[in-house]
Amino acid sequence: MKEIFFNKKIFVLKILIVITICILFCGNLGCSKSKSRNAEAYIDAVRTFADNVLTLGKDTYGEKHTPLFVDGLNIYNHEPAKWIRDGEEWILSNQASRQNLFRCFVGLTNLTKDNKYRRSAEEAIKYAFENLRGPNGLLYWGGHMAYNAQSENIVMEQRSHEFKCHYPYYELMWEVDPKITKRFIDALWGAHILNWSNLEFNRHAKFENIIENPWDNKYEGGEVFFWGTGLTFLNAGSDLYYAAAVLSKLSGEKKPLVWAKRLSNRYIETRNPKTGIGGFQFSQSRTARFGPQNPNIRGDRAQNQYGEYFPGHFVVEGTLFPCYGNTPAVRPQITQMLLGEMLGEDGKEFTRWALEELTAWGKSAYRMEDNSFIPMLTDGTSMEGFVCKKDGYFGPKGRVLTAGKGGPIDFRTYAMGFRISNDEFLWKMARNIAMGNDFGDIGLASKDEPQLNLQTANSDVSTLFGFLELYKKNE
Repeated sequence: MKEIFFNKKIFVLKILIVITICILFCGNLGCSKSKSRNAEAYIDAVRTFADNVLTLGKDTYGEKHTPLFVDGLNIYNHEPAKWIRDGEEWILSNQASRQNLFRCFVGLTNLTKDNKYRRSAEEAIKYAFENLRGPNGLLYWGGHMAYNAQSENIVMEQRSHEFKCHYPYYELMWEVDPKITKRFIDALWGAHILNWSNLEFNRHAKFENIIENPWDNKYEGGEVFFWGTGLTFLNAGSDLYYAAAVLSKLSGEKKPLVWAKRLSNRYIETRNPKTGIGGFQFSQSRTARFGPQNPNIRGDRAQNQYGEYFPGHFVVEGTLFPCYGNTPAVRPQITQMLLGEMLGEDGKEFTRWALEELTAWGKSAYRMEDNSFIPMLTDGTSMEGFVCKKDGYFGPKGRVLTAGKGGPIDFRTYAMGFRISNDEFLWKMARNIAMGNDFGDIGLASKDEPQLNLQTANSDVSTLFGFLELYKKNE
């Protein structure tokens, strides 16, 4: 481990593995002496990684050096990852993507009592608070913008704020500066929400959108799948309700949690009564582009591409399962379960909603024989084998819709669901997905002796997290 784990293809996997090790032996709770002795080799590995990041991963480019971390380094020569765009060269530092690194640093400080790791995370957060904030309190980070360490300006595709399953480390941000953190979360909602009465939002937000006291707006609700102008993607919506719920936990304010539950419930309201499966969106956008081949066609992209071929069925983006890719979006469900644990009694709805969704997927859309999630409409109509008749947002003409194999992150999700609920169906799902990935047999029932494949070459961090969930259940 003398080489730093900063390679564009290798970085995400290996950094998460060492973070998992860090969480396994520490978290925020400390370690017993016996576990600490057994963990020394792993702690040394994490420390080596973290020291390399601190030595080689800082922003030392351009005229002004900052406490920020660059997005990646070449594993062989330690040169920073460079983006070439329209003749420009960028060395990006996107702090939205550093959140698990910061969690790792805090965990390592808890383990070793060496404050330099936590301090480095705090310094990066403080710098961003002081230098990378827009007029409404949003930070220049996320899906469509980042700081260019080389030219010391903000770059990327669009000057708009976007989160998709980023889930920042708000607890540490709050310790650095609670006022700025609250201002950011207020602005996150204030800039992204388009209509507070029905919670229509867009995944993109402008930095000029300023709203004071966002939590004092009025909510009316109403039917889902209404026509609007935003794209209410679940991966973006989950970041919004996560932020509001955590703000309530940190500040003691009740109103943000109320709004978090309202937004989360909008997706619950899309559930089809036949299957119980919810939608990836709860609205339709009349302004969404059909696709690059037909840029002038606007409206619901699933309706445009699939609707006429499934007569008698309600076909919109919010009734496709999975909406994107060929396996369901599990990160929002993981987030809801984590919120439920974080909030206790105040978060029980989040837990229930996630467990219901996982159960519905397993019973209506999962095929045990080949460990596959079947593409379908949320009313249960299979789309497996459908050949796209025309080009569109969901693929070119001739694309065949296929089932997606349950993978490590699905194993983790169902293992977590079982740990929380003790539901045997969720155990059955976790077991089948584990066998489908050649992890071996975790047991017909949770108390059975497992017959695991200890020779697996799988190194996906979600696999490790999944087994940690089962370990926590049985320890």
